[in-house]
Amino acid sequence: MTSIENTIIDAIVELLELQAPHSVGRETRLQDLGIDSGLMLELFLLIEDNVASLDIDPASLRPEHFSTVESLTAFVSQSLLEGEVA
Repeated sequence: MTSIENTIIDAIVELLELQAPHSVGRETRLQDLGIDSGLMLELFLLIEDNVASLDIDPASLRPEHFSTVESLTAFVSQSLLEGEVA
């Protein structure tokens, strides 16, 4: 697991107040956890708070970025690599 993936999983566990954090993994579908569009925004804000220098334009967010933990990790990692951070 990458540090970004760990940060995302930690944010999901915190947001949903999960008692079994080990139940969230790379292939976990966010929709299956009950994360709706409002919670997605909260989740992203938590991730931004915990990833140094991450500040992504909300207009660049797409539903496919929030499909699974893995897709969200890939999006955040790619954003950092491409310099989409402010």
